[in-house]
Amino acid sequence: MVFAFILMLYCILFVIAYGIKFVLRLDLNNMSVCFKCYILDWIEVVCFKIFVCNGVFCYQLNKKPIKYLDGNRETDIKKQKKCGNKSKLKLGAYLSNLWSRMPNIKVRRLSINYSASFEDIKDAALLDGYIMLISNTLLAVSSEKLRLQEFELQNVSRKSKLNGVEAECVLGFSLIKIAAYAIYALTAKKKYEVAI
Repeated sequence: MVFAFILMLYCILFVIAYGIKFVLRLDLNNMSVCFKCYILDWIEVVCFKIFVCNGVFCYQLNKKPIKYLDGNRETDIKKQKKCGNKSKLKLGAYLSNLWSRMPNIKVRRLSINYSASFEDIKDAALLDGYIMLISNTLLAVSSEKLRLQEFELQNVSRKSKLNGVEAECVLGFSLIKIAAYAIYALTAKKKYEVAI
C-alpha cells in the first residue's frame, strides 16, 4: 500500500516536473471555445468544448455525450428567490488581499496566436497595436508576480483560417503554488462577506 502511494506520488511529481500544457482556442467563425490539458506534451487528459448547434449553446467534456446549456431565465429567478442574497462580498478588499498574497508564478512557455479578418489594412494595424499595448501593460503590471521564460505573441491572419485566439501555456511546479493559492482564495472569501 505504501509502495503504491510512493509510486503514484513519484509519477505525479514526474509529470508536473516535465510540464503540463494547457491549450485554449476561441473561434468566432463557429462560436466555439475549446480547452484542453495535456501531460507529457501529447497525452490529452481533459477536453472541454462549448459551441453553438442549431442556435443553442452545447458543451461536451472529453468524449461524453453532448449536453445543452439551460438558459431558462424563469428557473434562474426561482432559484434566486429560494436561496436569497444573505451576504455581500466586499470585492475591492477581497481582490486587494488576493493580489498581495499571490505567489510568484513561473510560466515555461506562453504562446498566443490571434487572427481577425479585416478588409482595411488600417484596422488590422490598429488591432495589432492595441493587442501589443494591452499585453505589454499586463506583463509590466504583473512582472513581480509572473515570470515568463518564453513568450510569443503573433498575428496568424495570413497563415491560418482561424478567426479568434489560440493560446498555449506550459506550467511546471508552479501548478502546486496555483492550487494552494486557489484553496486560500476560496477559504479567504468568507472573511470579506458582509451580512445584508
